[in-house]
Amino acid sequence: MYAQRLAPMKVIYLAAWLVIAGFLVWSGNLLLNIQSLWSQSNVLHTLRTDLDALTGAWRDLSRPGNDVLENYEVAPQRAVFEDYARRYQAARDVVLRRIRDNPGLAPFIDSLEAQRQTLSGLAREILQLAQQREELRLGRGGPESIRTKETLATSKMARMDQAFQDGLDQLLKANEAVIAQEQALEAVQHRNFHRLYVMLLFALVASALSVELVRRTMRQREALREGAARINAIVNNVVDGIVTVDEQGRIESINPTASAMFGYPAGELMGRAFTQLLDESCRDSYRERLGQGAQGAARTFGAQECEALGRRRDGSSFPMELAASQVLVEGRRLAIHIVRDITERRRADERLRLAASVFENTTEGILVTDARGIIQSVNPAFTTITQYRAQEVIGRNPSLLKSGRQDRGFYRRMWASIRDTGHWQGEIWNRRKNGEVYPQWLTISAIKDAQGRVSHYVGVTWDISELKASERLKEEFIATVSHELRTPLTSVLGSLGLIVGEVAGEVPERVQKLVRIAYHNSERLVRLISDILDIEKMEAGKMGFRFQPLELMPLVRQATEANRAYAEQCGVDMVVTRSPTGVRVNGDADRLSQVLTNLLSNAAKFSHAGDRVEVAVVRHHGMIRISVTDHGPGIREGFRAQVFEKFAQADASDTRRKGGTGLGLSIAKLIVEQHGGRIGFTSEPGVRTTFHVDLPEFQAQPATATSSPRTTAGESRGPA
Repeated sequence: MYAQRLAPMKVIYLAAWLVIAGFLVWSGNLLLNIQSLWSQSNVLHTLRTDLDALTGAWRDLSRPGNDVLENYEVAPQRAVFEDYARRYQAARDVVLRRIRDNPGLAPFIDSLEAQRQTLSGLAREILQLAQQREELRLGRGGPESIRTKETLATSKMARMDQAFQDGLDQLLKANEAVIAQEQALEAVQHRNFHRLYVMLLFALVASALSVELVRRTMRQREALREGAARINAIVNNVVDGIVTVDEQGRIESINPTASAMFGYPAGELMGRAFTQLLDESCRDSYRERLGQGAQGAARTFGAQECEALGRRRDGSSFPMELAASQVLVEGRRLAIHIVRDITERRRADERLRLAASVFENTTEGILVTDARGIIQSVNPAFTTITQYRAQEVIGRNPSLLKSGRQDRGFYRRMWASIRDTGHWQGEIWNRRKNGEVYPQWLTISAIKDAQGRVSHYVGVTWDISELKASERLKEEFIATVSHELRTPLTSVLGSLGLIVGEVAGEVPERVQKLVRIAYHNSERLVRLISDILDIEKMEAGKMGFRFQPLELMPLVRQATEANRAYAEQCGVDMVVTRSPTGVRVNGDADRLSQVLTNLLSNAAKFSHAGDRVEVAVVRHHGMIRISVTDHGPGIREGFRAQVFEKFAQADASDTRRKGGTGLGLSIAKLIVEQHGGRIGFTSEPGVRTTFHVDLPEFQAQPATATSSPRTTAGESRGPA
């Protein structure tokens, strides 16, 4: 009987131990799970800190692109940008290592990288455009070119700001995802602690309950400390300023961001009135809206936002955005103030207003279309030029302006250029609303969104009717005057030539001298007329060039021999000192001979009797360099910047001016540039002066006679 009674007890006892053992195993697994969750929570906390650092580095990336449009100091801003880019990359690498086992966050960082590439590319383009604008300004570039660079830079700046905001949104989403994961872990942890409590309730005796309560209290305190540390870390690293104010309006706590924003050490503000951080002009409004103390703040202001002027420790003011809300902490009412410095936002708004003002008030017509080419907006100048009102063209295609003078091939080449380079500019004929056909200079730029897709096209137009009429009048005037002058001058030269050549011995020496002077001056006048016609043709793009592969040394020797007689008259020897074989260029032989003759005759003219003019041909930095050196008086420092200008006149102290038209070097410069080369000089007064011409060496197979190394000045810089 006892055994029969004992058997069920044994079963119960065994079952009890099995239950206890099961609880112990279950509790062990639960504790391991809790430990794992704590570890994950610490990882997420560290990740949030790293994301804050990445956010700060992301904000820095947009600064140089914005700052360079304020002061155009390109080199310092480029250096700052590269430093910020390295800091950003370092911060991003840290975050990538953190999320290696967190696939839920990878899309945000991947998306941020695309935004980073867009933002970095745009920032570098803005820096490049600012540099180009400064180069144009310092090089006395045309106002139109400078405005084009500024307009393009402003447009890219707006895109850069959008890319920056998109990236910032991705970072905020990533931060929210981390917060969500932390909250999920906390929820799971809460359930785990609840299970652990139930387990201990069933597995431990009553005496162990107090121990568990103590342990639980300790865990809760630790959790509170960690939560407080987490909150402090967030508050101390958030980009906005946070100021806690008690019921009497005195500052109770302030985070480092707010301290730095107002220029105060944190401890110095404790217990002071919050209104001390407001400009005097805003204090009455603040008191009126928030009422008396934090209780009034919650009742009348709530969590609304407003703009106000903050006051720094040094007395300066800055625009800020202010938000306040009430919280209840241990029976005390506190007001949480969140402040944000919006100086940069104000500047961006001002830049946008300036861009809008330029759009409305510029004298150039501006046309904006969507990606399909449908007109979205036009400015008043567009209406003035085309006579179409905005409501008459918005929603339509710009083809309504076509004059019919350009064929389909012209427009195919135009759009091919826009697709390939994002830009086209050139001369085009359009039709006004009244049917009048007129010329205009048109610039078209493709505007891309953050994904690199074309979203809009912007066209800027200038009516060049008056310019074209002026050019035609100038050409007609020059042609008429040159014809009317050259005809009698040719007759005068012929007559003077007869006197000099045939009857020189029949007239007195004094008359012969006067005749030679008249003959020389007549020749100068003919050369001047020819030079003027040449330079006008080249600048108008109407001078033809016959480009073909040329052996350079025979051309140099021919020019040297042709000018040797003049050099001998000047008492100067002329020699070729270096002459490599097999050197070829793609050029016009007659025009290059004209350049060489100008340089050689100048060198002989400005040399002292008994000197030597040296001609050398060498390979120089991938180019072929022709140098002509004389040992005359040299070019004074104050005249060097004017050497290649048309009709450049030096004062009496310039010993190199010995006659001439003042156009020879200008023509030589234009001819050399048409060959894709460059011309320059070095001068040591009293020692030597060397003019050098650098031309691209011809390496390819022989080209046709009509090939040209570059577009002539008369062709449109774009599809024609």
